[in-house]
Amino acid sequence: MKTVFRTLYSALLLVAGVLHFVHERGFRKIVPKQLPFRKAIVLITGVMEIVFAILLWVKKGQRLTGKLLAFFMVAVFPANVYMAKKKISFKRGKPINPILLWLRLPLQIPLIIGALTLGRKDTENK
Repeated sequence: MKTVFRTLYSALLLVAGVLHFVHERGFRKIVPKQLPFRKAIVLITGVMEIVFAILLWVKKGQRLTGKLLAFFMVAVFPANVYMAKKKISFKRGKPINPILLWLRLPLQIPLIIGALTLGRKDTENK
């Protein structure tokens, strides 16, 4: 079961990371304007997501990977709140129901818990 979850989480991270490069301008909109180097933030977080997608499959250091991934999910949460507050749509020129943006926020909780779960030592194979 953990392999299925690891595959799904890794795929989610990989796709999201690649999308940071493919739709960089769209992602830049959800970085608060008060922050400097918004484009760099988008590109760096995209690289981090791709790296995490790969590290989820590296057996050595899983505990650290899980903790860092959980921290990363906490760190990007303010961008999701900003997106909801400013009603920023995923697609350019297409409005989105603000309720959907707010409903997205609690999804961060299972991502954080999932990262910590994947970082735990695998006792199933012993």
